[in-house]
Amino acid sequence: MTALVVALTVAVLLLAVLVAGLLRSHAEILKALHDLGAGLELDRAEAGPVPVTIEGVRGPRMTGSPAPESVTGQTLDGESVAVSLSAGTDTLLAFLSSGCSTCQAFWDAFAAPAVDVPGGARLLVISKDLDEESGSALAARASASVPLLTSSQAWEDFSVPGSPYFVYVDGTGRVVGEGSAATWPAVATLMGQAQSDTALSSRAPTP
Repeated sequence: MTALVVALTVAVLLLAVLVAGLLRSHAEILKALHDLGAGLELDRAEAGPVPVTIEGVRGPRMTGSPAPESVTGQTLDGESVAVSLSAGTDTLLAFLSSGCSTCQAFWDAFAAPAVDVPGGARLLVISKDLDEESGSALAARASASVPLLTSSQAWEDFSVPGSPYFVYVDGTGRVVGEGSAATWPAVATLMGQAQSDTALSSRAPTP
């Protein structure tokens, strides 16, 4: 009986030593992780998605300085072209890039045989000059039914913040709406509203 008690006592002592060693080892591991910056910080803000704001249509703005009376640029074949913006025809300028993932939805929409543009406006796609763009990538995305010009100057003249971006110019050369959205139907709706609002305001009697 005495031998059994002694054996149990020795076993308990051995277990105590083993547990103490494990606890010490665990503490050392946690300290090492903390020193490496891997410790938990519950008061640190959790990572999340970066908020993205898509700009809506701006209010009317008269063309002039810095907006031009025409857009000048080159076709992908190198032909110089000047498109008047005050010749009586509404124009929707679509500023797109070949490397913009959001722009791809618009390239796809414009590939249709006929594109329904608000107000019956003509649609003109404008990319940056070929020293800032890929000519082959633009050619692969360009539509046969929608003209494409390369003109970094137009981007500067209209203060385009990025792509995709759209500017609606009425036949008198006045910008009646500008902004961006993620899809062509959304852009068409916004620009259509801007065009309709401008048409209504122009018919309103002057007090």
